[in-house]
Amino acid sequence: MSVKLRKIIAKQITDVIRPESSASVNQLTNAFELRRNNQDPELHLPVSKARHILSPDTNSILKEVLHIKFDEQLVKGVTTNEKTPSTQRIVFTLRNEPFIREALTKSDSCTPSPSQQKRYVVEYSSPNIAKPFHVGHLRSTIIGNFIANLYKYLGHNVHRMNYLGDWGTQFGLLNVGIDLMQLSDEDIQKNPIQNLYNAYVEANKRSQADPSISERARKFFHDLENDLSPEDRKRWEKYRAYTIDELRNVYQRLGVNFDEYAWESQYSQKDIQRVLQQLDERSLLLSEKDGRKVVQVGDRRVPVIKSDGSTLYLARDIAAISDRYERLKFDKIIYVVDNAQTDHFVALFHTAGKAMPDLDGRMQHIKFGRIKGMSTRQGTVVFLKDVLDEAREMMKLRQIQSPTTKVDMNISDNQVSDVLGISAVIINDLKQRRQRDYEFDWDRALQASGDTGIKLQYTHCRLWSLFDNIPLQPASEVEPNLLTEAEAAALIVEIARFHEILIRSEEQLEACVLVNYLFHLSNAISRALKRLNIKNESSIQLQRQRLLLFSCAQSVLHDGMKILGLKPLDKM
Repeated sequence: MSVKLRKIIAKQITDVIRPESSASVNQLTNAFELRRNNQDPELHLPVSKARHILSPDTNSILKEVLHIKFDEQLVKGVTTNEKTPSTQRIVFTLRNEPFIREALTKSDSCTPSPSQQKRYVVEYSSPNIAKPFHVGHLRSTIIGNFIANLYKYLGHNVHRMNYLGDWGTQFGLLNVGIDLMQLSDEDIQKNPIQNLYNAYVEANKRSQADPSISERARKFFHDLENDLSPEDRKRWEKYRAYTIDELRNVYQRLGVNFDEYAWESQYSQKDIQRVLQQLDERSLLLSEKDGRKVVQVGDRRVPVIKSDGSTLYLARDIAAISDRYERLKFDKIIYVVDNAQTDHFVALFHTAGKAMPDLDGRMQHIKFGRIKGMSTRQGTVVFLKDVLDEAREMMKLRQIQSPTTKVDMNISDNQVSDVLGISAVIINDLKQRRQRDYEFDWDRALQASGDTGIKLQYTHCRLWSLFDNIPLQPASEVEPNLLTEAEAAALIVEIARFHEILIRSEEQLEACVLVNYLFHLSNAISRALKRLNIKNESSIQLQRQRLLLFSCAQSVLHDGMKILGLKPLDKM
């Protein structure tokens, strides 16, 4: 998808300017941006990127590149756009025929060589078992899933981790609430997340008037953490198992899987003591007059251990990252957590990096903003399951009312409606810059005509409908002289941009880069479907060439949707 052409040009440039650096070829290959003028495809090389990769001397780069004799069968000409230094580009005008041949030839060009493969741990979703799986966790879940999918598609090794909150004094409060409400194991098993949340809310409410409840909660957690009550520990583990079963149902609907479910509570006092010893050996652990242990992070003194010896979140997270690095030997660990936790991750990365120097530079916090206004039509904030149910029912109603619905709604088991509703919710989120707060609007999210998940599904279904209705196979080899229409040329350029878009998405870890590209691709597909008739075309050769074009477009759209976490439909 134009990667081969980029690499050929990049190698010719580096052979002249930096022959000693093989890494420069890959960097330069990824720096090109594909455009199209009125007649020909063009590869643009921003001079600012070339300086970073090749040489700080702009004049030297321009002089050398403009004098290279590129393969005339591939490159028609090389010019500069004569803009200011910050926007100046070297423009390579490509010949149409080899460009089209490569763009419509499927390859595994996204897969890096073994030496370039990296191991990523992506921690995302990470709800607390005592609180609802709310829309904040939705953002972490779908952004983290996108990042893990992207790295996997690009050929890297990815370990997907869900680190569930089940530890701390608030969970002592939860246990007191269970006793106050006299909830049995059977009660909790029927609806674990809702009942555990209700118990927490009840205990929290009563503790405002009765301080002894907070004291009971602190004692319960202290005993639990120090393994003083095996019976309470077993009961706690049972509640967690119930919760995981219910969470897995939500994850299954979202198309999300994890390689590992981890718990805060799995890091025992023994693990914490080892961490404290590491901090102490490097003079990072400081003692306060009230008995607390803290670390200095900039101008803040961040608590690690309470005065009663109970651990705090930072201590457990340092123990967790130490354990993960020992087990998984990652190149980078990525935490997908909202903006509100920024200070915590600054403290974690600073402290863990000082205590374990091998970790320095391997940790990244991917932040995101908040969703405002996500509620049912009645206006009540609800569990994520209720939001997904609402999206499904609204899509089902629209399908019933639409004259173009292809699935039989009388025998449908709601699966298509569920996929459409979830697609709408996911794309409505991922099309935003992730650090933006945004207002959720049901009507905008569920539109078929705007830039929505429904539009992507609709375009994918249109292509499948085309394939079903044409009793021909796509051509096995492309004939560029049969794909000369402006709509075909525009679609070919969009198809060829896919790898470039994935690289930009990886650089920024922003799903909106890929989402916006898929909207452009869908628009190009729609225009081409209107112009490039297949059913009524008399030439079988031309029919098969057009089918090849649409088959390549469908493949790219399908893969892009899967990376975003959607389940591409063939009928809706």
